[in-house]
Amino acid sequence: MKKAVLISLSLVISFAVFGQQKIKIKEGLKDCRVIERVYTNHSSNGQLPKPFPASVPSGDRAVVLRQLGTSANGFGMLGVRQNLWADPAINAVSFIHRMHIPPHGPGSGFLAYDLSLNGGETWTNNIQVYEAPSADFNGRYPQGGIYNPLGNTDPDNAYQAYFAAVLDGSNNGTWGGYGYGVHKFSGTEPPTQYNVAATPEFLQGVPEAYTITSKGLAMCADPSNNGVGQPFADFFIITKGYFNPEIGDFEMDRFTEYMPAGGVSPVSGTAVGVADAKVAFSPDGEIGYISYLSNNGENTVESEGCYHPILYKTFDGGDSWDGPYNVQLGGASGLPVVLEYLTDELIEILFEPPYPDREDIPFTSAFDHGLTVDFNGNPHLIFSVGIGSQDWSIYTSHAGVEGCGGMVAMIHAFSTDKGETWYGKLLTLLKTFRGEFPMAGSDPSSEDNRPYLASTPDGTKLFFSWIDTDIEDYGENDQPDIYCVGYDAINNTYSEVYNVSQFTAAWYSSYMATGSKYALDMGDGTYKVPFAFQQIDPLDLGNPVQYWFVDNFILTDADLSVIQGTNELEAFNFSVSQNYPNPCKGYTFIDVITKTKAAVSVEISNLIGQTVWKMPVKFYNEGKHQLRLDIPELKKGVYLCNVQVDGKRISKKLIIN
Repeated sequence: MKKAVLISLSLVISFAVFGQQKIKIKEGLKDCRVIERVYTNHSSNGQLPKPFPASVPSGDRAVVLRQLGTSANGFGMLGVRQNLWADPAINAVSFIHRMHIPPHGPGSGFLAYDLSLNGGETWTNNIQVYEAPSADFNGRYPQGGIYNPLGNTDPDNAYQAYFAAVLDGSNNGTWGGYGYGVHKFSGTEPPTQYNVAATPEFLQGVPEAYTITSKGLAMCADPSNNGVGQPFADFFIITKGYFNPEIGDFEMDRFTEYMPAGGVSPVSGTAVGVADAKVAFSPDGEIGYISYLSNNGENTVESEGCYHPILYKTFDGGDSWDGPYNVQLGGASGLPVVLEYLTDELIEILFEPPYPDREDIPFTSAFDHGLTVDFNGNPHLIFSVGIGSQDWSIYTSHAGVEGCGGMVAMIHAFSTDKGETWYGKLLTLLKTFRGEFPMAGSDPSSEDNRPYLASTPDGTKLFFSWIDTDIEDYGENDQPDIYCVGYDAINNTYSEVYNVSQFTAAWYSSYMATGSKYALDMGDGTYKVPFAFQQIDPLDLGNPVQYWFVDNFILTDADLSVIQGTNELEAFNFSVSQNYPNPCKGYTFIDVITKTKAAVSVEISNLIGQTVWKMPVKFYNEGKHQLRLDIPELKKGVYLCNVQVDGKRISKKLIIN
């Protein structure tokens, strides 16, 4: 697992107990590391790493590496957090990170961001935003993003927002503080900074969920806990606020939401924790989701210690939340892609006879995931899946045991009805799972496959990424490359899997790679997908690091149409736009795109489910159709616009002013 100081705040793993299900994993599957590590580009004696060669191309895609800022050590990038953010409206990209110790910076507890205003080609680095008041208030694990007021195209009017954990000791000894604020890109105003301590009501840790919406909302979701190494308290701390242009800042407040996991195991007495949490909103900023990896006892065959994605949903900008919505991994109602990814040969290698039926195998997610919301307000997840095991080290096998590859699957799971029903697609079978990175005088830290999920701002194109080490007969994920797959959410088609790092100086050394919240829509059906990573000393993670931006990895609409998506969606062959204008008065429009001749009807309901307006069934040919909804009789308020096509329904939030 990850280093205890990072992960024990939200997770105390209790691994699977198989005696109850009479399924036994074979012994002797752990000796899969058969070649020695070969390290490159490492630093020494506390000095900054030697820079990579500048602008190294990668094949026909001409990927280049751009130098970013620096940090005192490699710990700031541990964990799948939102460090990188792109905004196509102003062609800007920003990267938030910890800073260097003197003489290269003010100290490792200070925070800075790097900024490009030309899509990542040139950068201004180490722009400080957080100043540690003392060593007791050092910032850690920062996240951040760009707030660009709706409709603005002038970068000087945009802001960098940041949110970090602070070592103020207010939660049972070490952690508990939040530090956050903004900095205007024009530089005409100093950065703002707020420090908020934990209290008995708000037992804060190290948050992993952060986002900014098109409505000017900033939100962090943090699993509440009772101190370092203590169990999840079944509540999420929601810190949210809207941007106030009069003060040039977000006005933030905290509250708690009951989002339980599995409590304490009756078998082991170990608490079931939260492995990872994410928050994301639809492109219009209306519908949002919090997702986390845990076990709330509502999956069918998962045994103690197995984790699965759990989601809560909001229709009112995060003021209230509904759930849980569980992603079933195994069992009779499990995702087919999960049930089918293990080969028969691998099942015979993994299990003692009699070999279990696939629906009886307990599957578990790993401990990181990504989340985004598409143009229809539906959630999409990326995460890795394996069999429930007492020791995840068996998953680090590339080919150390004959036929042992393919133990872990990287999955795209998504819903078409706001979390009620789930579909899945296999993105890849991973070569390796976990890499460990030593530090002098301390236990090693580890990182897994670090899945990220980016999208275009309109939510029609998605981009999945992860890290993996593909070296023959090698079992450790400690010489990783960045991999990426694109997805067209309207047409349900994918690209091939691309190795982003290949043929660059980052080949086999894209350490702790991070993906952006958004991709840059370049127009003409081309999309630049941003990534960043840190150049470390793999012999000592405590040495200084150099950050790098991976520029010019471009996918096209043609790239995204190579592989057909989930078969179950072949009948779900339509899409519905958000109504426009929204808010509206008297009338509004929606666009319905059908791939075949279809029966279309529309109902508008209030938030308690009562139908208040109806358009009877009409038949449309294949293509795009603009529907005018004349609704002068509807009063001011919030409604749901329910569009039904051939018996399948998509709902949108409709506002009348």
